[in-house]
Amino acid sequence: MAKEKKIEEKYVVLDHIEHILLRPQTYIGANKPHTQRRWIPQRNKMIQEELTYVPSFLKIFDEIISNSVDESKRNKKLTRIDVDIDKKTGEISVSDNGGIPVVIHKTHNQWVPEVIFGNLMSGSNYDDSEERVVMGLNGLGSKLTNVFSKKFVVQTCDGKNGFLQVFSENMRVRTQATITKGGTPGTRISYLPDLERFGLKKLDPSHYKLLHKRVVDIAGCNPSVKIYFCGQEIRCKSFEDYVKWYCQDYYYEKSSDGMWSIAVSPSLEGFSQISFVNGSDTYDGGSHVDYISSAIIGPLREYFLKKYKVDVKPSEIKNHFQIFISSTVINPSFSSQTKEKLITEPKDWGYSFQVSQKMINWILKSEIVKSLTDWIVQKKAADQNKLQRQLNKQVDNLKVEKLVDAKAKDRWRCSLGIFEGDSASNSFRKYRDPQTQGSFSLKGKFINVSDIAVQKMTENKELVNLMSAIGLKLGQKATLKTLRWGRIIFYADQDPDGNSIVALLLNFFYKFWPELFDMNFVYKAETPLMVVKSSKMSEDLWFYSMDEFDSWSSGKNLKDFSITYKKGLGALEDDEYKKIIKAPNLVKISSDELSSKKLGVWFGKNSDLRKEELFGLV
Repeated sequence: MAKEKKIEEKYVVLDHIEHILLRPQTYIGANKPHTQRRWIPQRNKMIQEELTYVPSFLKIFDEIISNSVDESKRNKKLTRIDVDIDKKTGEISVSDNGGIPVVIHKTHNQWVPEVIFGNLMSGSNYDDSEERVVMGLNGLGSKLTNVFSKKFVVQTCDGKNGFLQVFSENMRVRTQATITKGGTPGTRISYLPDLERFGLKKLDPSHYKLLHKRVVDIAGCNPSVKIYFCGQEIRCKSFEDYVKWYCQDYYYEKSSDGMWSIAVSPSLEGFSQISFVNGSDTYDGGSHVDYISSAIIGPLREYFLKKYKVDVKPSEIKNHFQIFISSTVINPSFSSQTKEKLITEPKDWGYSFQVSQKMINWILKSEIVKSLTDWIVQKKAADQNKLQRQLNKQVDNLKVEKLVDAKAKDRWRCSLGIFEGDSASNSFRKYRDPQTQGSFSLKGKFINVSDIAVQKMTENKELVNLMSAIGLKLGQKATLKTLRWGRIIFYADQDPDGNSIVALLLNFFYKFWPELFDMNFVYKAETPLMVVKSSKMSEDLWFYSMDEFDSWSSGKNLKDFSITYKKGLGALEDDEYKKIIKAPNLVKISSDELSSKKLGVWFGKNSDLRKEELFGLV
């Protein structure tokens, strides 16, 4: 059991520096190692590399360089910033040609540079009535860097006086400021990070690369200032030049007031964003990223809905592009001290940006839409495959309605008669061979499957029952092993309606299992249209078309014959019905008689094609 703490141990009072050092995450963000894929510069382009780094270590550098960038927005004479890093000692310095006033602050009776860098909660950004577009907000900034440094050196000159002061031991110790006369305006801040407080033993390559990356960011967002990293100029004449470090296939545009710059490009690895607010790296995005993304996604959703009849989710569209944003926001608010996410609402930005129709037009012709289209096709196929599996599972487990099965185990010997309705198949039961003959009754006109979706097929009970009765599965080739019959036989009325039903069945089988027609599997039983009887004839004459009957009857005295028109199967007499069951006149339907083109004419959407041709399948 833990020993109870004394009151003095339980409740303590820390000074401000002690609190910052004890709870660094409150002030400078995460103080533990992170491992992530990050963009880093390499030979004037960005590459991604998995790095392990401490975010708070990068933050204290950002606080120093942000001071110079902010000052460049106030002082147009500040045109150059230099960053130098000593890899051996870990010392980092940031210099600019601006300069800080070297005068005594009358209220605090300190030199202004000491007020700025040596006093927590000091700075020039406390006037909330002022419209600020700088990175500094709360007066901690560079003092936090001082607190997390073993040594922190401030050198500045305003052109009249020079200033030098050295801080050490996490800002607790400072030298007396040294003041000199004259000199060239400029400021240099050098600091030796207290590496142990970041869990580091030295300035390793990962942190060096990310410091370099941040300097490139600064150059991209501040094209009017010359930026140097370890003596080498980072040339970015515009934010567009910065975008080119990442990609070459992009669309770029700038707002008319110059306050916003936007680029969009295809992404093969999901959505990504590189965004800045007043130069601050909004690594986690925020309202500005959401706003621009939505302005792109909206028109694309409309496009796919109109062209492909697909309502693509915003997140799915977003996965196919990346955006680059350099934005200016007046008095911005962030989710934390580290400023990684903008939370200011668009109405409060002070400046706005509208995605142009030109950008949307470029996107519609770009790899973004091409890859989205491919993805939609693949997704549709995947969805179809899923539905297909569900349908096949239905087929496996179904107790088939309207099926009169055969009993023989040798299924290749068996035939399945497919009839129009129950009444047409009732007599079949009387005359069939129960061992080898079965029947399936259609409820009416069969479904047209030319443009059917698998979803509709799963909902059509008759279609599912027929597949199960025969042993067919979508996406699987029909074989003698999988089929439950040696052949199927269509029994239909010898009229346009009967022919239409047979044609719809042929369309169904040919679309999904064309191999059936090369397996001698599909037949049509010819049923008589006219039956002629006479006492003088040993057997009745059957005619299957009017042309055939007219040819026979020409020149004959028909009074000598009994002639019956058979409207359908229901008009057949028992002996006639028995004949078409026991000894049917079968017509084999082969693939030579069918084609996708021909079936498309008759069952496709274009009705004009059907008006030009007569159907001669059966």
